[in-house]
Amino acid sequence: MPTYKIRGIDVDFPYEAYESQLVYMDKVIQSLQEKCNALLESPTGTGKTLCLLCATLAWRKSLGSFTTGVSMQADDKSEGKNDVSSSQSESSRFSTIVYASRTHSQIRQVIQELKRTSYRPKMVVLGSREQLCIHDEVKLLRGKTQTNACRLLCRRRGKRHCNHFKKVPEYMKDNPQLGEEPVDIEDLVNIGRRFGPCPYYLSKELHKFVDIVFAPYNYLIDRGYRKSLQLSWSNSILIFDEAHNLESICADAASFDLPSWLLTACISEAESCIDLSIERRDKSNDKSQNPDDFAILRALLLKLEKRIAEVPIESKELGYTKPGPYLYELLADLNITHKTASKLRDIVAVASTLLEEHNQQKSTGTVCRLDRIGEILDMVFRDGRTAHAKYYRVHLREVEAWSGNGSKGKVSRTLSWWCFNPGIAMEDFPKYGVRSIILTSGTLSPMESFAQELKLDFPIRLENPHVITANQIWAGVLPVGPSGRTFNSSYRTRDSPEYKQELGNAIVNLARIVPDGLLVFFPSYYLLDQIIACWKSSNENSTSIWDRICKHKKPVIEPRDSSSFPLSIKDYMTTLNDTSASGAIFFAVCRGKVSEGLDFADHAGRAVVITGLPFATSTDPKVRLKREYLDQQSRPQGELFKVLTGDEWYNQQASRAVNQAVGRVIRHRYDYGAIIFCDERFSHPHRQSQVSRWIQPHIKCFSRFGEVVFTLTRFFRDVGTQGPTKVSMLEAKNGGNIGEILSSDQNMDKFHKEKLLSHLATPMTQNFSASSLLDTKKGCTSFLGEIVPANRSSLFSDNGKTVHCESSRNICGRVLLGERKTLQSQECDRLDLADDCQLGEKSKDTPIAPCSSKKRRFITGDYDLKQYFGNSNEHSSSASQSAQGGVDLRHKDGVASDSLELIRQKGNLPDDFVPSVGDETKGSAFLAQVRDKLSAAEYINFVGYMKALKTKTMKISEVLQCISRLFTGPDRLPLLKRFKDYIPAKYHSLYEHYVEKK
Repeated sequence: MPTYKIRGIDVDFPYEAYESQLVYMDKVIQSLQEKCNALLESPTGTGKTLCLLCATLAWRKSLGSFTTGVSMQADDKSEGKNDVSSSQSESSRFSTIVYASRTHSQIRQVIQELKRTSYRPKMVVLGSREQLCIHDEVKLLRGKTQTNACRLLCRRRGKRHCNHFKKVPEYMKDNPQLGEEPVDIEDLVNIGRRFGPCPYYLSKELHKFVDIVFAPYNYLIDRGYRKSLQLSWSNSILIFDEAHNLESICADAASFDLPSWLLTACISEAESCIDLSIERRDKSNDKSQNPDDFAILRALLLKLEKRIAEVPIESKELGYTKPGPYLYELLADLNITHKTASKLRDIVAVASTLLEEHNQQKSTGTVCRLDRIGEILDMVFRDGRTAHAKYYRVHLREVEAWSGNGSKGKVSRTLSWWCFNPGIAMEDFPKYGVRSIILTSGTLSPMESFAQELKLDFPIRLENPHVITANQIWAGVLPVGPSGRTFNSSYRTRDSPEYKQELGNAIVNLARIVPDGLLVFFPSYYLLDQIIACWKSSNENSTSIWDRICKHKKPVIEPRDSSSFPLSIKDYMTTLNDTSASGAIFFAVCRGKVSEGLDFADHAGRAVVITGLPFATSTDPKVRLKREYLDQQSRPQGELFKVLTGDEWYNQQASRAVNQAVGRVIRHRYDYGAIIFCDERFSHPHRQSQVSRWIQPHIKCFSRFGEVVFTLTRFFRDVGTQGPTKVSMLEAKNGGNIGEILSSDQNMDKFHKEKLLSHLATPMTQNFSASSLLDTKKGCTSFLGEIVPANRSSLFSDNGKTVHCESSRNICGRVLLGERKTLQSQECDRLDLADDCQLGEKSKDTPIAPCSSKKRRFITGDYDLKQYFGNSNEHSSSASQSAQGGVDLRHKDGVASDSLELIRQKGNLPDDFVPSVGDETKGSAFLAQVRDKLSAAEYINFVGYMKALKTKTMKISEVLQCISRLFTGPDRLPLLKRFKDYIPAKYHSLYEHYVEKK
């Protein structure tokens, strides 16, 4: 196992670390050493979790050895007295690490990563009773009902008690080594079932003596859960993994909504408590519950219901809004104040227990609604203070209720107390003396809002690149559709039939080009429904867009309801695994279920299409009030932290939703895919600056749909034959250990060869129409030709013969140019390209062909670039000598390289061709620099543009514009300047015009 010295700390890492992983671990250790907070973004697939664990535990180990052993002594007066061993006493002065993630499934994955490391800290995973309870009756319950039932059985001493709870101290005493090897929730449950102790209380007891605690977010964010943790917060380390939604989670945890139906249910439960307490007093002389208390509770709830109903709401859209402190005035009218709130909370707690006991006797699993009233009182009257109310807004709105019980048409009101300062949930940690807070995720960008919203200082920040290479990603902005209409999903254009049809035609073409799985994200469910409905409608004389999509891929639509979602995922994956199908397309929504936490690795997600910016509904009361609140806070008030404006927050939330959706693809080192932004607004630099940093260098803005078709087709064809492989097939051979696969070059080489051979040997089994008809402004009809779908290795021509698509592997990583093959056109889908799109216009039967079956050779030598600029006075004389040539080349010293050969396309460079002497050496040096600065795919584009210029298939203005775009970026500025030397003087001003736009 390799060991890396990072900031003086020896870090054991299971595999050879990538540079980005070392940088990530360096930032983690810096945060811990300097006692400061960190925001760390690293794309999925870069080993973020493993790096986080190794760096944190290596730093902790450098302070002293991990905790070992824990002994318990049972005592009659308590559930268990702790006798802390000497190892624990020594280690108690060291930092406790709390590792939090959103869900238990994510925590399970983190513990699997821990098992791969050499570190064995004493650890425990905390979970809810729902995951851990093994009591035959209680495990069937849920929520507060389950919690109250558990507590009731643990308090009892008679026949009806929890035997599992009693066995915890004895098991802890006999097994002091528990937690020294990684244990998951399933492991704790198995221990409970086999040996008897309650897994829930076992973890609660163990967490007092460990080096690292794994827990869901709510254990840190929710004040009630946090108080239940018996941790030494001073000098502790808090890690929030998958923290991209932390702001909204914190705000929601500090807010409440009280709808009319819930208030009515609480009133009904209070009435039941009155009846139950009277019944108990009469039957068994049980006076432990006072009916008068429940009568007071019922009366207060009825007054609150009446008070809410009396509030005047003039505008149904705007509702009724007041500052946060207004809630105290409202409750004071009901005599609910700081003095009376504690008494009222006690009554609610007793009422909940009474209802639970009754429900258990009747064997009903009814949820106690009164518990929510108790939670609201805790939230409003926290710590006996009211200062936090300034971060809130009181809002009352009414909506039309509907249900099958006759309430349809009735007006229902909801009282809300919304928190607009997520930092409230985090403000206690600095007071506790927490050493460092680390927030990390694959999609934190744009980062600035995290520090501003959470009111924490994050001096250490990192936006890590991906571990993939440039030829594994295609990212582009597609501002126009096939017929040149602009893509813009704003409310001004999104409802127009023209926009919907243009987007549909683009999706048809992308579904044909992209292999296997394609994800298409819409800004909202509304747009998803509207656009798909438009696509399904068709004229009598034409095939609908939906049918054309189905011709290439089976569509799956993300459902609104969660219960149907697993079936849609299963349908999607089943289609992908069906060898007779050409793939599947998943239509989903940003911020929806598909965009959150799902892994579409390898063939499950070869491309993601973003059809617009997912702005939240601006008229939504919560969104509107949040923007107003931020605008008020952003005025100069001597704040320690810069505050976002409402518009900044609004835009950044949309960008973060885009980043989260985009993150579904390219999930590991050997994965590859395309990211397609179908909205002109993504071409703006400001908008691109909010895209995840690892994507930004690869984004190109295209002016014509034909360019996208051309480059995207070539990307998938090249990467499919030369590039990365699917890890899943190798993983099966290595016992599921992906890390071993990533570090095994031998395995990768072997798999590349097998994959290449399978591609060459597999003929196409389906007939398929893939030509595209280009309509230009000139009225000239020409064929783009047979664009081979990237998941097909051959084509059928009209006569039924198979034309194979073959390729040799690019071993040296240099640029390969394939020979273009003339193919006959089949019956085709109509593709209306923009009027200035003239790809293939010169020759109607020259398509974007599959990879050549002829042996490929590398381009090398000395070039005269001026030959490409037509018959101007300034261009090299060699252009006229090689009118049929592809490139003009002259080897240094007249000696040809044995290892690198010239590509000779059919009829282009004869064997006896002799290039002319001129500025060839200078041109060669420039091309070498171009090869060095551009990625393989970009260099292919560069050579393609030059050839298109020579053969006059593109206008010189288009070529100059494309090349100036290709050379955009600080490190490519010399290319941008030097290329002017090879342009005829009469085109200098035109070129400078395009350069100034960059």
